Amino acid sequence: MSKPVLRVQDLAVTYTDLVGGLFNKEERRNRAVDGISFELFAGETLGIVGESGSGKSTLARAILGLVRPNRGRVMWLGENLTELDEEAMRQRRKELQIVFQDPVASLDPRMTAGDIIAEPLWNFYPNMARLQVDERTRGMMKMVGLLPNQVNRYPHEFSSGQCQRIGIARSLVLNPRLLICDEPVSALDVSIQAQVVNLLKDLQKKLGLALVFVAHDLSVVRHISDRVMVIYMGQAVEVAEKENLYRKPLHPYTNALIK
Repeated sequence: MSKPVLRVQDLAVTYTDLVGGLFNKEERRNRAVDGISFELFAGETLGIVGESGSGKSTLARAILGLVRPNRGRVMWLGENLTELDEEAMRQRRKELQIVFQDPVASLDPRMTAGDIIAEPLWNFYPNMARLQVDERTRGMMKMVGLLPNQVNRYPHEFSSGQCQRIGIARSLVLNPRLLICDEPVSALDVSIQAQVVNLLKDLQKKLGLALVFVAHDLSVVRHISDRVMVIYMGQAVEVAEKENLYRKPLHPYTNALIK
């Protein structure tokens, strides 16, 4: 059996909030992620489900180093990402990318679709020829179902579903090996959700991506995932192959979600 590309071990993220009145404030510790462990293999999709506030998005951001964990390790191809300095982690981001929840808010309204998709190339390969960047950008637009002649349009000229396709193209333009999708369809109409999920499935198969798909909609997760992890109050209460989990859930919380 092949080795996992991603191994998360006992990961914990704790936030500290100030609560109380004006003169009697005190710190309250909120453990958003509490000792989560899992493995992910190349070409596999792990669905992560749980209700709002369960810690799904915090976990996704901790894997990418956007949130600093208080405990645990994130092993990417055998390297501990939690020990890297800022510049070393920046270089790893070519391999680790994210698609955000809000397709409109995640795009700069002052930039054209082409500039948005090309921005990662300019950041990581500043000496790349303009013609090569343009070819790569237009190729990515075509790959995600956009027309290359839309390259000079601004985000407000696209639908929300098309904006999410721009976000997906931006995430994939560097040829990453891991793509984390943080509730990528929750802000879209139901009719558009299926299109975007099917696009992600096709892209994963074509590019051999390891995919982490975060959502609260169990039907969407079932459609795209190979395995599913259920999170409750920051803890992974169940991880199983999707058909086993939906057919015979072992944890009461999983059973309640399905019902």
